[in-house]
Amino acid sequence: MKAKQIIFAIIRIAIGLFFIASAILKIFTIKEFELYIYSYGIFNYTLCTLFARCLIAFEICTGLCLAFRWWYRLTWWLMQLSLLGFTIFLIFAQLRGDANCHCMGDFVELNPLQSMIKNFIIMSLLLVIRNLENWNFRFGALIKPLVILIVAAVPFIVAPPEILYKKLYSTDRNINTPIFEKALSDSTFYQCYPIIRPNYEYDSTTYVAEAKPMELVGKNVLMFAHAGCKYCREGAKRMAMFFRENKLDRNKCKVLIFGNYPPLSTYEFIQATEGYGFEYREINPIVSLDIVDGEFPTFILMQNDSIVKSFDLWGLEESTIKEFLEPETEPIN
Repeated sequence: MKAKQIIFAIIRIAIGLFFIASAILKIFTIKEFELYIYSYGIFNYTLCTLFARCLIAFEICTGLCLAFRWWYRLTWWLMQLSLLGFTIFLIFAQLRGDANCHCMGDFVELNPLQSMIKNFIIMSLLLVIRNLENWNFRFGALIKPLVILIVAAVPFIVAPPEILYKKLYSTDRNINTPIFEKALSDSTFYQCYPIIRPNYEYDSTTYVAEAKPMELVGKNVLMFAHAGCKYCREGAKRMAMFFRENKLDRNKCKVLIFGNYPPLSTYEFIQATEGYGFEYREINPIVSLDIVDGEFPTFILMQNDSIVKSFDLWGLEESTIKEFLEPETEPIN
């Protein structure tokens, strides 16, 4: 009987720690997890940032409760139902051909099939320990809710959601307009990559480069980026998803980038961010630094050759891009 209790305790604690570890790994690569959720087109990007953290908080709390046998029956059912829900979702991910379901973040890559097998194993182990009892202790009614509240707040404190970052850190960027206007009128934006074709079968990309002046007609989004900047990559990846999910004209996004040597090349940047269809132009690094005062990435909304708005990564919102680029409708008289 004692050996049985020890085995049950090991299974219970191991599953609880696994849930907690899974949540922590997601926090380390929270941006990739947000974008993965957003790629399904169910929520807008802001809601995806909140949903991702709520899911992580749920995993930490249920893992902790299972390990310590707090509200055990409720926790057991929540885990079984959530694993069943995740497994149903993974079926769609498998059909979509996802290479990584982000169940363990980006540090431990699992494809949907591997993750489904993992879920079935955990669900089976949960059946073994289904009849355990709650652990009650003095002042537990006060301590347990307080601990769960603190733990649930961890993902929102360690990795604040985009909407909170915008409130705290977002700033409108100052553009050195004389240098910017001069760059538009000369050959500063000298190299263009108008044809970019991905080949997923062989994991390669074809580029055709040419030198031609940049034309700013109508509404355009300009992004100043450095190929080796992780925040620039994040911004470009989000921008690519905004354009794809909202079916916006990709010719309206122009990425002005510098960094010419692997792994800081324009080619590698485009492949990593999947920003196919955007107009990429290599820019002189010194001029780029002068225009945006060394702050990367910087985004500029342009109406013809006039600046409408400029902002940083934390100010990059799906609604801003969508509302700016969507065609205006004529009022009905």
